[in-house]
Formats: sequence, C-alpha cells, structure tokens
Amino acid sequence: MRLRNRVLAWGSALLAIGAAVVLLRAPAEPPRPGPAPIPPPERVSRYAADDVVLPEQGAPPDTPRDVVVGKAPGRLVVSWAEVARATGYEVRWSGAGQSPGTRLVATRDTQLDGLVDGREYRIEVRAVDAFGQVSGPAAAIGNPGPGDTSWRAGLTGLLDDFPDDSTLRADTVGSLWHLSGYRGCVDLGARAAAEVGLPIDLGCGADEAVLRARAPVLLGESTPDGELGRVAVLTDAAGPGGRLTLDLVPGPADRVGSTAGGGSLPPGTVRAVVDDTGARVGEQDEFVATPGPRGAGVLHLFEVRVTATGVTLSQDGRVIASSPVVPSWRSAWLLVGVRGPEGRRARVHLATVGFTGLASPVPQVVETPVNLATRQVLDPSATAPSAGILRRPLATALSARLVVTMVMSTGMDVSRTQIQLGTSMLPARPVAPPPIEAGSVVTVVADVPQSLLGGSGPDSLTPLVVRAPGAGEGALVQESYLELVPGPVASVRTTTQPARTDRLRPTVNALPTAGLTLGDSTGRPLATPTVPAQGRLVLTVNLAGAAAQWDTGGLEGVQGFQVWVDGRMTASLPTSAHTGAPGGRYAIPVGLTGRAVGEHTVEVRVIGTQGTRGSVLSQFTVS
Repeated sequence: MRLRNRVLAWGSALLAIGAAVVLLRAPAEPPRPGPAPIPPPERVSRYAADDVVLPEQGAPPDTPRDVVVGKAPGRLVVSWAEVARATGYEVRWSGAGQSPGTRLVATRDTQLDGLVDGREYRIEVRAVDAFGQVSGPAAAIGNPGPGDTSWRAGLTGLLDDFPDDSTLRADTVGSLWHLSGYRGCVDLGARAAAEVGLPIDLGCGADEAVLRARAPVLLGESTPDGELGRVAVLTDAAGPGGRLTLDLVPGPADRVGSTAGGGSLPPGTVRAVVDDTGARVGEQDEFVATPGPRGAGVLHLFEVRVTATGVTLSQDGRVIASSPVVPSWRSAWLLVGVRGPEGRRARVHLATVGFTGLASPVPQVVETPVNLATRQVLDPSATAPSAGILRRPLATALSARLVVTMVMSTGMDVSRTQIQLGTSMLPARPVAPPPIEAGSVVTVVADVPQSLLGGSGPDSLTPLVVRAPGAGEGALVQESYLELVPGPVASVRTTTQPARTDRLRPTVNALPTAGLTLGDSTGRPLATPTVPAQGRLVLTVNLAGAAAQWDTGGLEGVQGFQVWVDGRMTASLPTSAHTGAPGGRYAIPVGLTGRAVGEHTVEVRVIGTQGTRGSVLSQFTVS
C-alpha cells in the first residue's frame, strides 16, 4: 500500500513537471496593439530657394502699458494699450489655488472666465510679434466680483439676465422674446459651465439672429439730464468680425432693414450698429468716436439713450456715436440683432438685456412655425401650389394670427397684402410703417377668423400663401409662424427655437486665418494674375488671428509656414522664436527668371504649435 502511494505521488509530480514544461514551451501571445503614438508637430526650419528672399525678424516689441482689469461675477476683463510691432499678446494668470492659465490673443482685451469671486489673481500681459518674439511682462491684480452695477438701475421696463437652466431659458425666450433666424442656422445652444447668458449658435456663417422684445419700450418724462429712455445690452456680439444691431422700431416687427445690406428701415426707426468699421446711430451721425477694444468672447455693455436732444450710443459708459434726431414716437419695440464673422460658425452671448420705462404685460402666446406652399409672394391672380397646413394648432386656441416677414420687390403694394389660408383671404397689415425701397424687410400680421378655430372643421387648410399686388421675383418670405393665444388647458411655451443640447462651445484654439496676395516687384497687388517672365513676384502672406479666436477666446500660435510653388517647397519660415506667432504680414520676393511660360500654383502651408495645419492656394501665369 505504501509502495502504491509512492508511485501515485511520483506520477503526480511528473504530470506537474510536464505541465510546466508545456507552459514554458508554448509560444508567447503577441502583444495587443495600443493606440498609435501622436507624432510631435512638424518643426519648421528656415529655408529659401536661390531665387527667394525671406524677411528677417527685428527687435522684440515693447512691453504693454495701461493694463486695466474690470471685474464681474466669476470673471475678469483685461485690456491694455496697443503696442507697436505687436501682432498679438500673451496673457497669463494665476491665483486662488487654481491652475495657471495662458492665452494667446490677437486683440487688446480678453475675458477670463471660471474664476472665484473675492480671490486675488495676478495677470501678466506680454506683446508678441510676427516671429513669436515676446516683450517683458506688464502685471496687474484683479479680484472677480459684482463690480459696478449702477447701469442696471432704472431698467424697469425689462431686465432679463437669461437664467442658467436650458429649459427655463427656452421658456424665457418664448415668453419675453421672439427669436428670428433661418431654421437650422440659428439655434439656442446648451451653455457650458463657464459661459454666461443666452448662447446663440450661428451655424451657417452668414446668418443673423434677431431677438424682439414682446413688451414695448415706453418713453417716460424727461429726467434732469434730458433722458427719455435707455436700452442696455451686455454682449460679446460685436467682437472681431461680428456685428451688433440695436433697433427701436415703432411697431412689433420681427426684422427690419435688409440682410443683403440694401433696403431701408421703417420710418421713425432708430438704429445703432457696432462692428469692425466703427459705431453708428440714427441716419444723421453727428459724433463718431473710435470704440474701445472688443476681443472675441469679451462681454461689453452697449447703451442707447433717447434724450430730448437726440440719441447716443455708448460702449462701457463712453459715448461712441450720437445723432441729433429726436424720435416722434412714445413707444417702440427693441430688436437685438447679432451676427458672427462672415464664413465661419460662431457662438454669441447675450448676458443681460434691459430697458427703462413702465413694465407692461407680456403677451402670453404660443408660437408654432408654419411652412408656406411657396416662399414666393404671389400676385393676387397667380395660381397657388396645393400645399397647406394641418389645422390642429388652431383647435385649442382662443385666438390666432399669422405673422409673416418678407422682402419687398419693386412695385409691390405691401398695404394690400393678403394671406390665403384655405378658402379664406385674410388681410395682412404691416406692424410698423412700411419702408418704401425694394429689398427692404417688412413684417405683416393677419388675424385668423374664429370660424377656423375650435374642434370642428377640416383637418387641413390648403393652400397657405402670401399675395400682394405687384409682387415680383424678389418678393420672398423669410419667416412665417402662427401666434396663438392658448385656451386654459394649453401650456404657454414657444416651439419655434428650443434650446439645443447637442452644441457646446468649441474648446480647441484655432489657427490664425491665412491669406495670400500676389504683387509686383514693389509689393503692389497685381491687377491680373499674369506676370512677365523676368523680374520678381512678391508673395505677401497674411496671418490674421482676430476672427479665428472667436470660438474659444484664444489662438493656437503659428510655429511657421512653408511656400510651395508647383508642388515643390520654395521657402520655409519659422515664426516661433519664443512662442507661436498670433499673426503677421510677411512679404516674400520670388524670382521669375527661368520659370516656364504658363500657369503656376502657389500654396502656403501654415503649421501650428500643436500640429494643426492650414493652407491657402493661389495661381499666377507667366507670359
């Protein structure tokens, strides 16, 4: 028995050793591939072909001066004086136990968000030139907090800070405001943690969002300083490439003027505009001052004052435009128009909007968008397409009206506009004195008869078109919706522009935008892209950062760019001596002797400090 147990133990040991040998001899499992390593950004070295002359860097820019720090809850606004030879600025901040921050900007002010009220922050501003050279720092101290809120006093007609919650924000816009914009291009965005106010996404690069206050601005008795009424708007809409328009219209129009730049305003309208070209107010500008700096994402306070002697427009308490025109009306509707840089998606913010006067009841209405059978405004005798709307929104309404905003054509009689809803022809009246020029925008309303309300009636109403005598091809509908006064069971809520939860503010800094100009031997732009076979062609590369920093308030610096002619690198210029360049203008002469007759292609490839790339193409012909 003892021998049998020894044999069993010896056999078990052999099995264990054999298993170990098998495990040791088994081929090792190949390692699973991990994520590919991110290659370092391509480094730009200085290079020039024999027929190319590269620009040289000069002395570094001077240190910025006159740094001013303005405070507000959770943020600081930093501004400074312009520095010669600077194409941008580097801003650094630290304090309150938070991680230090760095931002590269092309403008003379920036807004630091997400800060702690009452804590001290140290801020340093350095000038940066086109080769990435930096100046010494200019330091300042800031403490976020309420700041000066005296401008809010007296805004008794309306004061809207646009609450945080996205659902409440949608309701607020619906009850206090009408938002006009091309559907799919203008949306209310979901707000990130550090954002303030109402974010408006402009997704098509050329559209304008217009908010109309449902309550009117009512002028009061003249104050000791002659003020009859005041409008205040805290917004970043007038940043680089953007535009802010404030209209006081004697009627609840949804849009006025023309998005194409032509047309005229309704008689009596007071318009104030702030953009890159300056500031204007009224039709007879008397005084125009240069507005202060307006960086991307920086909130500024704009105020329109109606006085007994005229109208003034101010930015952050400083008058920048005025007009001697005194309005004849005692009540008007405020339109706030915002637009981002041309050709790029943008997000603008309305932090606060308010105006003086007596508070008036806000109409409790529900908006329902409707699609017309055709956008074309038809002549009364024209045949209408057979398309209409479902009558369901009218079934529970106490009253309803159709609101249409359209562009006028030459010879069009707006005063005799009608909206055909099924078999009913509804007279549509302009809500404000109509302009007279073709291309102008006009809003008309038509009351829906009681016979089309209630539970009984047809399921649909066909057709739905707008008709006006003399309407031509240029007469097009821009917007159309039903404005309903709901019954006691219905919920008072707008459905035209719900808050978007799928769009957040971009977080990645963009490269400065590249531009390329072809010039003669003196650098003067060519009238035609044809050049002789001798002499020199001057390529002027322009890196512009102001509009590019719209999304995040900062830039990815340019570490250099390359010039390629006909697919071969001709020049390479580094622009990051200490930090990436925020922009710059570079003239590069290129010899033409020996180049083949015919068409040639020039490409400028821009490379950022984080590896982002951009390019721009052009062509010239050697004759």
